[in-house]
Amino acid sequence: MSCLSYHEALQLTAIFAFTAERMRADAKCQERANLYERASRIALLRAHLSARDEESGPLFGQTFRRAASAVA
Repeated sequence: MSCLSYHEALQLTAIFAFTAERMRADAKCQERANLYERASRIALLRAHLSARDEESGPLFGQTFRRAASAVA
C-alpha cells in the first residue's frame, strides 16, 4: 500500500468499510467483516500519511505548486 495516492487509499477505505458493513448481516461472515473493518482503518491511516507526505513537498522530478490561497 505504500505506493497508493491519497485518493486511492480513501477509495480503498470506503470499499473495505462498505464491504464490512454488508458482511455484518450474515452471521457466518463476522470474522471476515472484522478483517475488512481493520483493513478499512489501515487504509484510512495510509491515506492520512499519504496526504501529509503530499503536503510536505513534491516528489523528485515534480514541480511544487501551492494554491494561491495557501500562500496569502
